[in-house]
Amino acid sequence: MTIVNEPRDQYPEVVGLGYCAYDILAITPGPPDFDEVAAQHVPELVHDGGGPVGTALAALVRLGVQAGYVGVLGRDHEGLWLRDLFLREGVEISQLRLSDSAGTNVCLILVEQTTARRAMLCHMGVQTHDLTLDEADRDYVQAARVLHLDGQFMPAAIQAAQWARATGVKVCLDANHPRPQMDELLPLVNWLIVAEPFPMAYTGITEPEAAAQALLQDGGEVLVVTHGERGCEVWTPDEHFQIDGIRIEAKDTTGAGDAFHGGFIFGMLQGWRLRQTASFANAVAAINCQTLGGRRGLPTLSQVQRLLATVQSPATNQ
Repeated sequence: MTIVNEPRDQYPEVVGLGYCAYDILAITPGPPDFDEVAAQHVPELVHDGGGPVGTALAALVRLGVQAGYVGVLGRDHEGLWLRDLFLREGVEISQLRLSDSAGTNVCLILVEQTTARRAMLCHMGVQTHDLTLDEADRDYVQAARVLHLDGQFMPAAIQAAQWARATGVKVCLDANHPRPQMDELLPLVNWLIVAEPFPMAYTGITEPEAAAQALLQDGGEVLVVTHGERGCEVWTPDEHFQIDGIRIEAKDTTGAGDAFHGGFIFGMLQGWRLRQTASFANAVAAINCQTLGGRRGLPTLSQVQRLLATVQSPATNQ
């Protein structure tokens, strides 16, 4: 395994450690028929970068933040393609490893044309223990302002979070489902952003608000629960509020949550209030849903600002 030796002038503001995938996405008129002899033709097919951390970093760079990736890709066609995509996107990759023994995660995503619903099939080429951190990674993490994780490479994620907390770097976690060792990672997280089912699945508490409150007891500063088109809910030890989603005509929801994470981290870096930050993150996710693929439609800061200017919501000014 080798580390990609790309020069850098300075350390990035946000370091992401986690999942990166090669996505093949197709718009389909309906579910495939496995017994049909004739091929079902699809009106649109694209290749794109995916994965919670990888896409969030791309979103941050598009918004104007310096961001860098720590992780492992296979030295195969897909891995090299993803490395080159990071470079085109402007993501710093000095701590990216290319491996001859590990593969690259590949996902096939079918998007229903009339509803934007998705069916995902993923081949996991990289395993959780394939990333081992070193002192260069410690310096990289501790020089950042935010460390963003998604639970992939869990032992390395815990180590990086410990390094971050030791020097006051904020730790953000994208949690979509419980994972082994999650109980070791959660107490190290400042900003916990989760998919709607996560609080109940992790805590075993069936009442959503009680489950959310239980998650905050680990010492986190902020808990955000995303609800897709219905927006998000935000909890802190002192308050709880909901931000409505933004109405758009969705083409593909792939990467919407990842884009939300990028937008949320951006707002926190600006020192905005939580309501403004959550509204901004909703807008980043909404714009991304208008394009097929997780990263191809990520917006610039001016695009997000234009959308928010058209939305009549008091939350955007608080």
